Amino acid sequence: MFSSEFNKNVKRVLVSYKKGAEEAKKSADYVCGLFRRNGIEGAVRPSMGITAADAKDVGLVIVCGGDGTLLITLGKIFPLEVPIIGINFGTLGFLVEISESQKKEAVEKFFDGSLEFIPRIALNIEIFRKGKSIEKLVSLNEATIAREKSIHARVINLTVSVDGAWLNDFRADGLIVATPTGSTAYSLSAGGPIVQPDMDAFILTPICPHTLSNRPLIINPCELRVKILPQERDIFISADGRDGLKLYDGDEIVIKKHPSKVFLSVSLNFGYWDILRTKLNW
Repeated sequence: MFSSEFNKNVKRVLVSYKKGAEEAKKSADYVCGLFRRNGIEGAVRPSMGITAADAKDVGLVIVCGGDGTLLITLGKIFPLEVPIIGINFGTLGFLVEISESQKKEAVEKFFDGSLEFIPRIALNIEIFRKGKSIEKLVSLNEATIAREKSIHARVINLTVSVDGAWLNDFRADGLIVATPTGSTAYSLSAGGPIVQPDMDAFILTPICPHTLSNRPLIINPCELRVKILPQERDIFISADGRDGLKLYDGDEIVIKKHPSKVFLSVSLNFGYWDILRTKLNW
């Protein structure tokens, strides 16, 4: 998918950057200026400070920072379904692929219609307590259900079903439900597989499972239900590491594929496999 499918309808852009990162702020101002010179209104905001008003009528988002800045920005604008150009100021990154030195070239390619974007799926997460919905979260990378931080190796108990069919009871430090985009994030650190990011799939990765036969699973997007079984420790759920909610016995988490997609720009020089080899030092 190329920018020719987006660029004719863009009247306003939002440029985000990591708060306190002066070089990223300078780049954000520069990029915003390029769009203003082309008659497109723009706003520059620190990722943590983005408001609903900032996202109004936005047809394109540019992120100057690393993967963390992009995830924070996405959490502020979602479910706004617009292309996102990521300009890399981080170190190890799989989401923000365009180097800072190529920011002008990327903008030019956006205008001439040749900048490529890859659609990614996101997770729609809803928490139920005593049958009542109490919270909704969205994540691009993963949802993590885990115990509180502790020096003691204490497992938690979860039961999981897939489209109404019981899958398994997990005894582990936690459970990660990841998208293919998130397969190279926390899930990978916990021993999960690397999955091509434009695939349609959910990845279930138990964290330090008590039973060695509990291995990571790759399944079709579905209605995934995770129920908290009785236990004597605090458990939390987070989405992309930015949201935290305490869970209680009997709470149920329903995870589905979000109807909106996330369109991320790709590197101007390298393919996904090139980036993977570089990041993992293969």
